[in-house]
Amino acid sequence: MWMVRTILFFLALSLAAVSDVRKRIIPDWIPCLVAAVSLIPPGKPSILGLLACLPLLIAGITTGGIGGGDVKLTAACGVVLGLRAAFIGLLAALLLMLIWHGVCMSMGKIIKKKSKTGKEQAYPLVPFLWIGMLLGIGTGGIF
Repeated sequence: MWMVRTILFFLALSLAAVSDVRKRIIPDWIPCLVAAVSLIPPGKPSILGLLACLPLLIAGITTGGIGGGDVKLTAACGVVLGLRAAFIGLLAALLLMLIWHGVCMSMGKIIKKKSKTGKEQAYPLVPFLWIGMLLGIGTGGIF
């Protein structure tokens, strides 16, 4: 049953990644879907895993640039994976995003997308979260 749980978890994260890349929005139902995966046996929801989103929440409040969907999705991943695995996954995702940015900067290929309001848009975080959470599972997620 853990295989079904893993597939559904990454399928839901894939939906979020596609939405984040295309529209820079994560619909509210996707974090709910991710969190619902925690109810599939043999796992159980990890309420403590909600704390995995705190670094994003703090950064979003103090500096901006991080959307609420990213925070909610990280919290949902924490409910499924547990605090340790989700936090390691988040750190891996942020590190990968930093490396990506560095490579793009060194190649002079930063493409500045503008939103409808004229503001520059940040990178979509969810594709990096997808990879990070895969690494987080390897550190002892509750799968």
